[in-house]
Amino acid sequence: MALAVLALAPSGRADGPAGARLAVEPASFDFGPVRPEKTLQKELVLRNFGDAELVIKKVSTTCGCTVAGAYLKRVAPGASTTLRIAFTTPAAAGRTEQTVTLETSDPERPKVDVKVAATVVASRKPAGRPGG
Repeated sequence: MALAVLALAPSGRADGPAGARLAVEPASFDFGPVRPEKTLQKELVLRNFGDAELVIKKVSTTCGCTVAGAYLKRVAPGASTTLRIAFTTPAAAGRTEQTVTLETSDPERPKVDVKVAATVVASRKPAGRPGG
């Protein structure tokens, strides 16, 4: 069985093509159990660990229930920007997952998908009184 070895450059990053390099923190996020029809927010950090300016060309989402807020469109090497997303949970109970897609000038990963998930739990209705 062969072992894969990842060589690190003196900068501490893996050897690879020069240019802008995107890291998204967190790479995905699960809100866990949530109530229906609630708007939840999460901040993603978009970090450029490359040696050239990172251009964020486009941010899109899979549905209108997930909205991306303001962010820097150009990120210098070693710098970062924050992308705030708002995720509105559906009315129906169950697991829901949406995707935020980032299109950037990173030559290795020009498109990055960030999964945002939650499990909608049914609202509890007050119990009726017996014989009432």
